[in-house]
Amino acid sequence: MPRYTRPANSEHAEDPINALGNRVRAMIIGYLREHPDSLRAEITAALDIPKATTAKALATLVEYGLVVPDPPRETATRGQWVRYRVDAMAVSELYLQLGQVLGEV
Repeated sequence: MPRYTRPANSEHAEDPINALGNRVRAMIIGYLREHPDSLRAEITAALDIPKATTAKALATLVEYGLVVPDPPRETATRGQWVRYRVDAMAVSELYLQLGQVLGEV
């Protein structure tokens, strides 16, 4: 059985690749940079993607600290509208981390 290959020091690439590892998440970050404090429905409509896809991508971005929900999930009540914004510092740090792995920085 083939072994999963992990180059030396590859752990530095894991977080950026996992967090930004697909177009939907990258597009959501781009959209939220231009339209801070957007609702999930607004993001879904603007990017023309399914609601479930938006919800899953937002959950991943929140988990990685790249997107901040308002109110925070632990205080939001069912049915309450949640607005999302990008944590610019967290995105920049992750981008820098990936750049270092690629030898760009």
